Amino acid sequence: MSGCETVTSESNASGKDFADTLTQNDAKERADPAVIFANANRKGEPAYKEGYFGSGDSRLHYVEVGEGPLIILYHGFPSFWYSWFDQMEALKGSYRVVAVDALGSGLSAKPQEPEPYRIAALAAQLDDFSRHLGGDDKYVLAGHDWGSVLALSYAQAYPHRLHKVIGMSAPPLNVFLDFVSGNPEQQRRNQYMQDIRQTTLEQLRTSDAGKRVGQSSYQNLARRGDLTQGEVKLFHTALAEADTINSAMNWYRANVPSFDAVTDSDLWPGPDHKIMVPALFIWGDEDQIFLPELIDLIGEAGPDVKVVRLPGINHWTTMEQPERANQAIISFLDK
Repeated sequence: MSGCETVTSESNASGKDFADTLTQNDAKERADPAVIFANANRKGEPAYKEGYFGSGDSRLHYVEVGEGPLIILYHGFPSFWYSWFDQMEALKGSYRVVAVDALGSGLSAKPQEPEPYRIAALAAQLDDFSRHLGGDDKYVLAGHDWGSVLALSYAQAYPHRLHKVIGMSAPPLNVFLDFVSGNPEQQRRNQYMQDIRQTTLEQLRTSDAGKRVGQSSYQNLARRGDLTQGEVKLFHTALAEADTINSAMNWYRANVPSFDAVTDSDLWPGPDHKIMVPALFIWGDEDQIFLPELIDLIGEAGPDVKVVRLPGINHWTTMEQPERANQAIISFLDK
């Protein structure tokens, strides 16, 4: 990978106005509307900046704010960098906070074949990106949902690169696959992953998948008061195209085999790898995706793994009453 472009996107206009008027095509030609929104709605200085790293099918779009020790934030499915806005606001006074549009999402490259999304390749790409930002210095990595799978698995494979790691709402890949392969109830809860593996781009195009994703995920957050309608529009803009949803689905196609066919070779970085850096795992106890027994196993995934359960919170731990996750993160980082 080579090359990095950085663009500062600031505006005195209302972020909600931009969210209402900018289309996906506009986003390809102009500054990211979510960055404009962030700068219009941020609390104080500094400003949010966006940049690109790499080229072609490896190109990553990212947004950063603040100065200090490096923290990289990696979102899950279906989402983009803005899902971390509340954490960026909370941390920007003490850290250089960088939120990535994961490969296949937002304004990052969207290869349509599964191979680039294999977790070993994503981890290597993440390591290249982190070295570009901070050289050989250790950093803090946080992830949510599929981003949590990557972050915690990266910590197992690259412990020498991290000060600390934070996972939210999803376990390391080896812990998950080992558990789900032998648990019928967990298989039932995660049947959607097998359905994703079989879903075609044509099916996504004919079913208006982007609109349905927004209605089932982000509109519910707006009804609860966790997102404004302006923010919901940003997610619609980022996720509305079927090609984008299809690209992000490749995370599952590349890394989740049939549950009755899991082998040790699927358990990247290996069946016996542990998290050997200080780790925090945040889970909303209303989240029905994983069984409580699996969450308990995450606490045993390394010698220094702390599990924080948030009562009354569902899957979107970065955005549902975000001050609760922020408090846990800041306490963990301050130790």
